[in-house]
Amino acid sequence: MLIAEQLMLLCIDPQRGECDASLAHVDVNSLAAAALILDLAEQRRLRYKGGHVAIETLIPTTHPQLSHAAQVLAGPVNGLQMGAAIELLVSRLNPVSRHLLESLFRRDVLHKARKSWWPWSRTYFPLRSLQARNEAIAQLHNAALADSISLRGLGLLVLTDFAGQLASSLSGNAHEAAAQKLLHLTREPVGDDAEHDMLVHLRRSLLS
Repeated sequence: MLIAEQLMLLCIDPQRGECDASLAHVDVNSLAAAALILDLAEQRRLRYKGGHVAIETLIPTTHPQLSHAAQVLAGPVNGLQMGAAIELLVSRLNPVSRHLLESLFRRDVLHKARKSWWPWSRTYFPLRSLQARNEAIAQLHNAALADSISLRGLGLLVLTDFAGQLASSLSGNAHEAAAQKLLHLTREPVGDDAEHDMLVHLRRSLLS
């Protein structure tokens, strides 16, 4: 499952099937776009250097959302600054979060319903697969407590924190450990580790 899809499962209320925007520090579409950038990096389809990202390969994937994201970012041959890349994905894949929810619905991870029988009434996506959500929570838990943390794990911690869902997804020691990891990320200087460098810039871009 994509990092972006796991993020959506952590953001939506399981019963109401909607993201709680009142808790989020950053718009959910910007968070989803940032997650797709991490997915492309994890699959070695995107390279990062000095605050810029560029597509490495346009070989089709089994995930249409990733293919679309790669095509959007492949335009500028010299790459884009992280913040510009996030904004471009939000603009071109609008609404990116809805596309991810629709994908999860097609794979029977979410239900899909309307607020009323009117065809233009708002759509919502209640949780169908508790296992999928539990796997996303387990990913967060492992990232919080592990000594060695992956790009996926730390990236998901950063994005879930921005979504205001970290406290509801983790409790006790795991939440405290996650908060410490995120605090260190804000204080640590950019170093030689490209993945760490990318997450520092991604976090700064979402804050700006």
